[in-house]
Amino acid sequence: MLPHKNINRCFIKNGREKHLLALITKYSKMVKLVVGLTGTLGSGKEMAKLAIKKNFSCYYVTLSTIIRGELEKKKQTFNRTKLQELGDQMRKQYGPHILAMLAVEYLPRNKDLIIIDGIRNPGEVEYLRKKFGGQFFLIAIDAPQEVRWERIQKRGDKADPKNLEEFAEVEKRDLGEGEPDYGQQVKACMKLADVTIMNDGSVEDLEKKMKDAIQARV
Repeated sequence: MLPHKNINRCFIKNGREKHLLALITKYSKMVKLVVGLTGTLGSGKEMAKLAIKKNFSCYYVTLSTIIRGELEKKKQTFNRTKLQELGDQMRKQYGPHILAMLAVEYLPRNKDLIIIDGIRNPGEVEYLRKKFGGQFFLIAIDAPQEVRWERIQKRGDKADPKNLEEFAEVEKRDLGEGEPDYGQQVKACMKLADVTIMNDGSVEDLEKKMKDAIQARV
């Protein structure tokens, strides 16, 4: 889990961003591949991440962890809507790349492969492609809506929608319907993906698809 105690300072000190840009230049020379994960709600991005970890020596960071940390510091309970609102607020105030930029600060230097999960705005994709170049590989995960809703019901995440109506509303916002440029824009991110993987089968099927996609890129 990411440490959060210094995150606010990252927002307000212009010199901090220059420091992060210098760090990411170092990382781009050391890692072989940076895998970004985006995808629809309940599509199985966590499953995809675990599938990569099973087959490769890697480190992962999830962008929403930064948002959760901010809510925890404020001692606020959180659900999917609150996560969306704070993420939008941060991107509006500090730029659409802010979550990706903060996540990079905590990347280790001793792994060949890095996973950056929870990409929800094209500004994050643009930032990571600019900094990592051809070493950045964006994978979109998708599945039929009925399959995704069934998974959400089973996983029991307290931030998830509790009924089908709430799921439909949260998904519209997550995909970017009626949202500002700095908001959730998963549909736009998926269009920018290097490859889209349909996760509508078994765990073994997903593991093979992820392994094949990454090995083809490395």
